[in-house]
Amino acid sequence: MNTIPVLMPHMGQSIAEGTVVKWHKAAGDTVQADDLLVEVESDKVTFEVGSPVNGTVGSITVDEGGMANVGSAIATIETEEEVAAGQSATAAQRGPSEEPSQSVETYEHPTDASDQADIPTELPDTARDWLSPSVARLALRHEVSMAELESLRGTGRNGRVTRRDLIEHLATRTGTAGLPGTSSTRDEVNVDTLKEHGRVVPMSAIRRSIADHMVQSIHTSAHVTMVHAIDMTEPVALRDSIKADFLEQHGCKITYTAIMIYVTGRVLRRFPNVNASAFGSYILQRDAINVGCAVALSDESLVVPVIRNADTRSLPEIAKELDRLVHLARNRELDREDVEGGTFTISNFGTFGSLFGTPIINQPQVAILGMGAITKQPVPDGDSFRFADTLYLSLSFDHRVIDGAMAGRFFLGIQEGVMALGPDDFCMIASRE
Repeated sequence: MNTIPVLMPHMGQSIAEGTVVKWHKAAGDTVQADDLLVEVESDKVTFEVGSPVNGTVGSITVDEGGMANVGSAIATIETEEEVAAGQSATAAQRGPSEEPSQSVETYEHPTDASDQADIPTELPDTARDWLSPSVARLALRHEVSMAELESLRGTGRNGRVTRRDLIEHLATRTGTAGLPGTSSTRDEVNVDTLKEHGRVVPMSAIRRSIADHMVQSIHTSAHVTMVHAIDMTEPVALRDSIKADFLEQHGCKITYTAIMIYVTGRVLRRFPNVNASAFGSYILQRDAINVGCAVALSDESLVVPVIRNADTRSLPEIAKELDRLVHLARNRELDREDVEGGTFTISNFGTFGSLFGTPIINQPQVAILGMGAITKQPVPDGDSFRFADTLYLSLSFDHRVIDGAMAGRFFLGIQEGVMALGPDDFCMIASRE
């Protein structure tokens, strides 16, 4: 009998851990290869994990609501099948590697580095079978003793302490610092006390993941935001004159988001440091230009599907792909491949009427472009003024990699690209250089 691990799958670039949402099988259940075992989610996507082989569920090590690192075991399958060194059974769950091989041997993922800093290496032996790796690591980081852990009332299977149980305990524990997704002002907050002042609503798993990812980004990158006003008068007139024909010819609407992805993809060719990632004292200038687009969902969460090779695709191709991805996102049908591999992100908060904002960088990227609403604004025209269709763009960038002069030149490149748009860009022809 062979024991095969079921791994927390890779769910997108920069995602270090996932949350178990629902188990569809229990220990002792018989399963066939590819039978649905469990649903897991990150801040970007919900993913179904199937059984890697025929067999019986041996053990479940991460309960519903618990979190685990990508690539770590969340269950085991007992099987009589022969699997070469366990490789083929687990490879399908990992998916493609999110990062290229590193030439710098000392590279560690920023999240992993922060998780491991100044943390003891092990808990007593009695804790190893009782706590998931994620819970054990959190307990070690905050110096939670075994006696303290044993005093907690676990909500997991068979009374196990879940990561949520421990986080809620730490939130009420005096002197707790550095709790993921919290600040020092919450260290002594008591949930029962909060209930005296109103309704207390727990964050959903996906909202907690978004919060953790955003806080991690703020602590990782030296955020700076620059805002430019872009004259969109001619592109707006061109789009208005061609949008009906575009819809008839290509079967989708031509949106300003698609136009900005098209223009930005080509501008990024000239600014490799804007299409990059920072690893310690090294800058990785990405070969591919894959532009993510933030999509708001009905439950007020966000997902960022990715337009691959945005620098070589025609505008109609980008518009069609964006339309497809937005539809899948809003129906929660995105695949893992749809959200991974992004190298730059665009967020269009102008859809809701906002003029501009200061978006947070989507790690491990180093810049994100925010689009505001297009409004009529007075602009100088010789000795007088005229009204122009104006778009405020905000670029949040990592000052470790990008300085103000580079950001300014990047904005000018976008303005030039927007002003150069012509009818040919809206037709299905070879991409214009």
